[in-house]
Amino acid sequence: MSAFTGTPYGGNPAWVVLGAEGLNDEAMQTLARELNPLSDTAFLQVLPSQDADLILKFFSQGGEIGFSGHATVATYFALSGENILTLKEPITSIRQRTKSGIQYIELRVEEGTVHRATVSLGGPKFISNEYNVVAVGRILGITAKEISDTNLPLDTVSTGFYSLIVPVRNLGVLFDLKPDFPLIEKFCNRLGVSGIQAFCLETVEKESDAHVRHFAPLLGIPEDPVSGGACASLGCYLVKNRLISLEHFNRIIIEQGHVLHRMGRVYVHIQMYKEQIAMVKVGGQAIVTFEGQIRVPD
Repeated sequence: MSAFTGTPYGGNPAWVVLGAEGLNDEAMQTLARELNPLSDTAFLQVLPSQDADLILKFFSQGGEIGFSGHATVATYFALSGENILTLKEPITSIRQRTKSGIQYIELRVEEGTVHRATVSLGGPKFISNEYNVVAVGRILGITAKEISDTNLPLDTVSTGFYSLIVPVRNLGVLFDLKPDFPLIEKFCNRLGVSGIQAFCLETVEKESDAHVRHFAPLLGIPEDPVSGGACASLGCYLVKNRLISLEHFNRIIIEQGHVLHRMGRVYVHIQMYKEQIAMVKVGGQAIVTFEGQIRVPD
């Protein structure tokens, strides 16, 4: 599957294994290493549960992970036409259980086919610190001025994992970044964050609100093609800093992946309550690129 895109081999790649009820964690880990050693594999289990409609387990090369936004979106597009779940038009609501807890999923359904999947992530968390802009610029391969010219703050935001958000002047600067991944890994480890997001308000597509690049070598991902969690955090940053109008319900379009030739877009929905962010949702499309059967490990 290609997630957060409608174009084959764009967006973020993910394998989805349906009918995984009989697989144990060891078998899932073996398959994840074989299928997609550089990204995430989702395993769908439809099992009796009092608190959820289904179970999703996510594995990367390093082991089970709590949650994967792009693999979640990919899963629900993979379900179209499989008669595993009953899809009600125009909206199907699903509760999924993962290692991170319960997530609420909203599927937009037309003629029995999923057209968009949206995941509720809860509210964001912010950490404000004083950052050395010169040092941050050095590890991204740019000057401090190319950051400070934006007159925007550096901020640490989490909608599931913490990332340092770094504004840069324009797309030219963003595309020409020369990240030093060993330095980024050391920096993130010292700061206690999962990665660094560099973004600008100039975009490739005119309907988009921002363009972002996400670096997470600490997690074994030098650059993530398209990250739902990263885009959710950036959406919260944009609202907090009044770069997006404060309304009860915002739809922010964030594009990512252009430099890696895997262009994708994430729809970030933010619900406000008393001028505070009460809930964040991320959504998008996905498209099937491979189909087949797998042999279960012995």
